[in-house]
Amino acid sequence: MEKKAVVDLGTCKKCGTKLIRGIAMEQTYTGVPDFAGDERPVTVSPGGSGKLIACLKCTSCGWSMK
Repeated sequence: MEKKAVVDLGTCKKCGTKLIRGIAMEQTYTGVPDFAGDERPVTVSPGGSGKLIACLKCTSCGWSMK
């Protein structure tokens, strides 16, 4: 039987616990021109449906990082 290699994914920057592969919801943003007819500047705010991404998750506190 072949053994699988164990990969060290690092530790959590918040609590120092082991990280594992996981998924998280990433915030998406929308923008609206500040003045009619302008292309810039644009006020950007959270909006949209979000995006599911692969990440590393802390096994203790649940913190996610890309």
